[in-house]
Amino acid sequence: MKVSFILTSINKTMLKILRPLPIAAFFLGLLFTGCQNELPLTQKTDDTPLDVVNSPLRELQLKVMVEVLSLAKEPQFRQFVLEECLKQKHGDYNVYIIDIISNYKDQEKYKASMQRLQTLVKQIKPLVHNNEPLIFYPRAETIEENMVENPTARVSDVVTSEPLAVLQADAITAGADAGGRTSSGYLPDTPPLALNGYMVQSPHSGVWFFVQKVDEDYAWENDVFVIGTDENVEQYGARTNGGAEYAGIIQVTDLNAIEHWTSGKLEFKVIIRNASNVEISNRDFGKLKRKNFRNQVWHEIGHSAGNWNTSNWGNYTIENWWERDGGGTSSTTVSVPSSNGLPAISYTVNHGADDNNFGLSMVQFTDPATQVYQISFMNFKRRF
Repeated sequence: MKVSFILTSINKTMLKILRPLPIAAFFLGLLFTGCQNELPLTQKTDDTPLDVVNSPLRELQLKVMVEVLSLAKEPQFRQFVLEECLKQKHGDYNVYIIDIISNYKDQEKYKASMQRLQTLVKQIKPLVHNNEPLIFYPRAETIEENMVENPTARVSDVVTSEPLAVLQADAITAGADAGGRTSSGYLPDTPPLALNGYMVQSPHSGVWFFVQKVDEDYAWENDVFVIGTDENVEQYGARTNGGAEYAGIIQVTDLNAIEHWTSGKLEFKVIIRNASNVEISNRDFGKLKRKNFRNQVWHEIGHSAGNWNTSNWGNYTIENWWERDGGGTSSTTVSVPSSNGLPAISYTVNHGADDNNFGLSMVQFTDPATQVYQISFMNFKRRF
């Protein structure tokens, strides 16, 4: 989830940082209907409308927010969210709600909550082109960077506090500027594009209240959960003939096997050949910081491979990754055996004697953008 909008997050000791802001004086009777056995959903606020319940989607996301914030009162749930977000399974610091359901559904104390979340997911997906509802946790990126700088640090030692929640900016919110409906006329010193940050009163109370405005700087340093949906699930999952093709999206599965830490930065090279065994890309990425690849995170180096016209490239390409270590001049013949009716091909690569070939994989035109290609010590993906 790219944050083109501005958020805020909560620190390890959230309450010591929060500015005194007017908190709830009376109840707005916003009672929603939907999930079977769900709790009444009530907002407690001051006399200034917060203007967040403006669509069926927003109402459903608020229900997800209440469930998530109720769960997040427990440290073990916050730890689970942190660990899942650090894995970046979907390319960002988020966790799908369906993954939360999968992890907790068989535990008796969470069954009712998981059933409510499951119903909400089914209701939300048709409203968002079938994208997955999720929690985005900006501070996870800051935690990861801090751990890179301190190799002895452990995720289990990270202190988290009860988070605030914001709703992912919709098209109107994202387009608002200072003075817009989300930057708040009643808090004149609020940063542009700041969003409303909420908490819940007690576990499963169904009562949520406005705490403060949240901006991006705050979110990356404090505990804030963004309730939204994945923007990267391929709703238009098939390639289009002639469409732009991007490579250079990799996940290192064994960093020291590729380059021992005593050798410093990594030097990757990618070679892409079309179905006619013609080289269409040969790119040396220079020296890359190790921190970009620690903990098996996905990192997009950035490489435009060109436009995939099947009349020129054919129905598949071969993507071959190397790590450059120099040495004397050498060459290697790379052979790709025939498979699934496709002919065998081979080609020669000129390289340094100490360079390492990590392998290759076939990328077919019909593959979805979510396809992960596994080679030794690393995985790669494409974007189109």
